[in-house]
Amino acid sequence: MKIANQVRITKAMRLSSIFRTSISSIALLTILVCASAVSASEPRAALLVTQELPQQQLKDEIRDQVQEEVDIAFGRTAVLLNGLVIALTLLPTAAGVGVWFLWSKLSKQTTIARQEIESLHYDTISQLKLLISDAESILGEIQHQSHPADVETDLLLPDAQIQEFAPVNYGNYQQLLTADDYAKQGDACFFENRYEDAITAYNQALQIQPDLADTWNNRGVVLTRMQRYPEAIASYEQATTIRPTYPDAWNNRGVVLLELQKYPEAIGCYEQAIQAKPDYADAWNNRGVAFSKMQEYEQAVISYNQALQVKNDYTDAWNNRGVALSKLQKYEAAIESYDNAAKIRPDFYRIWYNKARCYALQGKIDLAIENLNRAVNLNPNLCKELAKTEADLEKLREHDAFKQLIS
Repeated sequence: MKIANQVRITKAMRLSSIFRTSISSIALLTILVCASAVSASEPRAALLVTQELPQQQLKDEIRDQVQEEVDIAFGRTAVLLNGLVIALTLLPTAAGVGVWFLWSKLSKQTTIARQEIESLHYDTISQLKLLISDAESILGEIQHQSHPADVETDLLLPDAQIQEFAPVNYGNYQQLLTADDYAKQGDACFFENRYEDAITAYNQALQIQPDLADTWNNRGVVLTRMQRYPEAIASYEQATTIRPTYPDAWNNRGVVLLELQKYPEAIGCYEQAIQAKPDYADAWNNRGVAFSKMQEYEQAVISYNQALQVKNDYTDAWNNRGVALSKLQKYEAAIESYDNAAKIRPDFYRIWYNKARCYALQGKIDLAIENLNRAVNLNPNLCKELAKTEADLEKLREHDAFKQLIS
């Protein structure tokens, strides 16, 4: 019996040696336990010996069982790992989508808030501009009446720092006058068109107190009206030396340089004025005029657009913009600019005259004559003289209506 047991144990050990290289440690332990059970159970071992199963069949059965257990364990592990990988993949994506959604919502709210603030700012500025529009219109009328009309554009010459006041009669107390008193006398003389007296008063003020930047500027304005341009430029230079960021003095100096046809220098002065005061509509408009004189019409349109962004009811800027667009052969846009100018100031002959030129260049004869007729009704003498030699009206010259209009 002992020999038989030893034979069985030997067989089990042989089986263990055969499968040791092809199964895991778990499977080997299972085989050893089975072998021990075989040796402990004598009747069952006898039955296995009796049945004499082939060694290959036994090995196949054990391998199948082990492989099945391994597959099950591997499958569970693979499912767990796949779930973990999917979770780790989806978590950053979900977080990213959430962050993007929150950022988009915040950006939208910020944009809305900024638009509301800008709208409030624009409304406030518009109300302030309406308060001074009447005064500017009166000043513009005075300037248009005192200067001959330009064939291409109308130039605005602002006298922003001159303030009108009631004349004071000092009697025999001239020796008691201060620099400020003389400056006010000069301002009063200017508004009364007594230019020589204004210059005398300004000179007396500056003799007492030479650092009055406003007085130097106003003196330059009067000298400009008197067409004493070199002296005017010298006065503006004194004003900007005392106050380097003086927008009115820079703009007024540019006006004189424009009259002297020194266009690049004039543009430099306007840009100094704009740098000191970015919302200076007059400086933007005058800069556009200078570019138009240099036939750089695209730059001129940019300047006029800036002026209109600051002051949307700026008649000269709308009219000048129409001239520049017409030169660029953008006739429809030019006519739109003239229409905007006419809504603000329908009695300005230059708008209708320029509109007639634009229609004539398009070959729209009836519309050209209609608008020319309106211009002539507003300013007969000047418009008739201009129309006789206007190159843009060449297509109208053979028409009876044109001949009758300018005769």
